[in-house]
Amino acid sequence: MNETLLIGCGNLGLSITEAFLDEGKKISIIERKAKTLNFLKKKKSKLVTIYNNLNEINFLKYKYLMICVKPQDLEKLTKQLNGFIKSSNTIISFVAGIKVSSLSKSFHLKLSILRFMPNLSIRYGKSITAVYSTNVLEKEKKKVNDFFTFFGSFIWVSNEEEINFFTAFFGGGPAYISYFLKCLQNILKEKKINKQNSLKLIFQLLNGTINFLEKEKIDFSDLIKKVASKGGTTEKALMYFSKNDKLENIINDAIKKAEKKSKDLSKYYN
Repeated sequence: MNETLLIGCGNLGLSITEAFLDEGKKISIIERKAKTLNFLKKKKSKLVTIYNNLNEINFLKYKYLMICVKPQDLEKLTKQLNGFIKSSNTIISFVAGIKVSSLSKSFHLKLSILRFMPNLSIRYGKSITAVYSTNVLEKEKKKVNDFFTFFGSFIWVSNEEEINFFTAFFGGGPAYISYFLKCLQNILKEKKINKQNSLKLIFQLLNGTINFLEKEKIDFSDLIKKVASKGGTTEKALMYFSKNDKLENIINDAIKKAEKKSKDLSKYYN
């Protein structure tokens, strides 16, 4: 018994499914939306098993049950699952805002429950995923790390409240970076560089910067020093960014607001 069942296959669920298929791992999925089912069936992969109803499933086959539904749908789902779930199942919740303690109370059986908070890079094995659990032993944590290593990096947090920060910082991270890159693209647009060329140039700038940092094995401050020569153009821009820590404070405040929102949502659903 080492198979995985995904319950709910929205945008995140589809990304998880693609990650499993890229890794050559089997995954079973329960989903009712016709559009999603048609999309999955078109893949015609022997690695995917699709179910329409819980009573079709032999739950003894599955080690991990990944719950990937909207918070407002969770209560109804757990009531249904209670009629089928086995003590040998491990629950992995991707449901935003729902604490492990609240989820644990929803089940009749005492189950191992983990809470995963990934970002969209999970699709390509580059996610930074925060994980929390109250009742999983160290040896089981290692098994989870080993089995799901194709998701990306895992950070096990000792306090569930830390999930809120990881949601704000790493969950939102791709959007923050994209927002900054969009600002750069708008500047290029003002200089009459078309969208296609501006995308290509910005990707090259981003990839080139990351590549340089990795190859040279230097940190961000070292790269800044290399580019910003004294009295030069880059220094002038950086002085404006860093005046009274203006840009850093804006970013810090924005992430704090996102973290607070995550806390508020958690209070609402628990």
